[in-house]
Amino acid sequence: MSTGKRTSKTQDNSNSADCERMQPVQQELSKTYAGMSEGELALLHAQINSLTDVARDALAVEVHRRGLSAAELSKLYHYQLRDKAKFDRRQKEHREQLAYILLAGRLRWFLGGRPKLATIISLALLGLLLILKLLSHHR
Repeated sequence: MSTGKRTSKTQDNSNSADCERMQPVQQELSKTYAGMSEGELALLHAQINSLTDVARDALAVEVHRRGLSAAELSKLYHYQLRDKAKFDRRQKEHREQLAYILLAGRLRWFLGGRPKLATIISLALLGLLLILKLLSHHR
């Protein structure tokens, strides 16, 4: 019987030590989640099964503190995905424009003695880029 009490006491000490170690982690997570937008919280909430127990608890506390319902989180999640898709499209367009600018610059350098030819080729590439862009938006 006394062995059972020792084990119980040892487990209590172990649980207490675990709680003490987890408190700073939970506090840090709480601070991090408090600094996130509602959309960011919604994205995180969508991945709740991949979070640790401590992270789940901290997220639940922050969601409750803000008074967000499951329906609101779902709505915010879909808005975030839509906004991310827009952002990705803009990034792709910027990369394409940058590629054109770099190519045009290299052409001008390569055809330095022939500025008219460099201009004609640059304009032709720009026209081709616009046609490709229109075709990709038409799909």
